[in-house]
Amino acid sequence: MKNFTSKMDKKTGLMTTSFVVFAVAVPFVMYKLGAPRVSLFMVSLIMSLAFITSYMMIPQLFVDQKVIIIKNNFVNIKIPLQDIKNIEASPNIGLNIRTLGVGGVFGHFGYYNGNDVWYVTNVYHKVKIETKTGKIYMISPENPEEFIKKVKNFS
Repeated sequence: MKNFTSKMDKKTGLMTTSFVVFAVAVPFVMYKLGAPRVSLFMVSLIMSLAFITSYMMIPQLFVDQKVIIIKNNFVNIKIPLQDIKNIEASPNIGLNIRTLGVGGVFGHFGYYNGNDVWYVTNVYHKVKIETKTGKIYMISPENPEEFIKKVKNFS
């Protein structure tokens, strides 16, 4: 089983850093302005959102002779290689509409363009996986060409 890493691009890293700074600064400023209860609520809310969102990050992508595994702390998606209709690099950014999910902080996760499932941390290294049923998955291994080559060798 081959493990592939997925690192953030600069824009996603900047958005994540900005969010973390905001998450720390806003409650601190509110506390200093004399609103301790509101600041405590804001800290709880922002940190809960940050915790949930950070857990959606993809620590690992696996490929073996039978399946692609997209694994994070909430999901363990298995795409059988026999069900793959097409796999290709998709470096174009273009217009993508987020229908339900996270759009930039810690990555791009959730449903985009209707029913496409995204687990992307680097929009410049996307790989599009289309299954025979028409389901589309977007992932971002650090080396898309190597990932695609490995999948095609096993198929």
